[in-house]
Amino acid sequence: MSKKTELERKDILRLSNEESNRITKECIETALLILMKEKEFKDISITDIVKRSGVSRTAYYRNYSSKEDILNNYLETVVKAITNKMDLTTYSEDDFGFWHSMFMQVRNHSEMYSILLKAGFEGIILSNINKIMLEDLPADTISKKQKYDIYFWSGAVYNILTEWITSGMKESNEEMAQICCEVIAEANSPI
Repeated sequence: MSKKTELERKDILRLSNEESNRITKECIETALLILMKEKEFKDISITDIVKRSGVSRTAYYRNYSSKEDILNNYLETVVKAITNKMDLTTYSEDDFGFWHSMFMQVRNHSEMYSILLKAGFEGIILSNINKIMLEDLPADTISKKQKYDIYFWSGAVYNILTEWITSGMKESNEEMAQICCEVIAEANSPI
């Protein structure tokens, strides 16, 4: 049996600490989201969050500086998860598939989207959509037109999703994908 080197032991500890940190963050995020189903965001205290999550106040502040910070982190994770799933169908190859994929993924996260809207995070949702859409373009080579094109589409996506979710998602994923394809086709057709 070989002895582990000091470096190997430190790597194991580092991985263990990273896993522990990830679990702590998940507990805190989950606790806040559950609390937001029970009461208004403004009425939730840090004490409520740490009690519900089962973590210490120290662990809370080691990971987050505020309730808003928790939601920002959660939202970024959700937006990335949605866009990562959407990468399976690229827009340029399959318009309908792209939109359908987006509505499927957003439907899976619609309850949390609604909670974030209720907490007044509209601007932060839009900002995260902008950020994700801009991420793929190198900042030093992006033209003004490309930048505003992304902001245009981010706003469109945000408004479509917000209206669809707040009105109860009565339209199916397929119907919403078809509507988006038709809107874009009409916008691209000569007048």
